[in-house]
Amino acid sequence: MSDQTVRCERCDKRYPASEPSCPNCRRIRQSNIAIATALVMLVVLVVVGWLGAQILFM
Repeated sequence: MSDQTVRCERCDKRYPASEPSCPNCRRIRQSNIAIATALVMLVVLVVVGWLGAQILFM
């Protein structure tokens, strides 16, 4: 019986050949996207807050 798994080139883990890509790397990419989105939102909030403070205290 043949093994129906492939080895990921990035993380070197085995995953089922029926999967489109490595689930481990996919989770890592999704968490990286979530972190980047949170950082962008934080920067936007800081800039808007700073501008609001400048306008309020003028």
